[in-house]
Amino acid sequence: MTDLLAPDTAADEPSRPGSEAELHALLTAVAAGDQGAFAELYDATAGAAFGLALRLTASREAAEEAVRQAFLDVWREARWFDAGAGTVRAWILARLRRRAVGRGRLAEMREALTRLHDASGRA
Repeated sequence: MTDLLAPDTAADEPSRPGSEAELHALLTAVAAGDQGAFAELYDATAGAAFGLALRLTASREAAEEAVRQAFLDVWREARWFDAGAGTVRAWILARLRRRAVGRGRLAEMREALTRLHDASGRA
């Protein structure tokens, strides 16, 4: 069986805060259910995730919700990470983007439905 959590970095890469090796080790621990590792992974990546979410959404509230949902996805899906497909940070940000864009589309649909309802009520 292929190890989906196998790191894509050299074994001798130094472990520094936020390095791919460290993030990979944290994600591996998250996949095993380690809540402390999840907290560390969140601390190391949430700033970048929130910055991206703010750029993708219309409000701080929407960005916060997208980040919350994305990290729930990280917790649930950690065992499926494939280092051959990219970095841990990119994997997390892809989940964030999916959540933020989804929230944006939902907000646009609600707005369109509200306009439609208002317009039909005036006729």
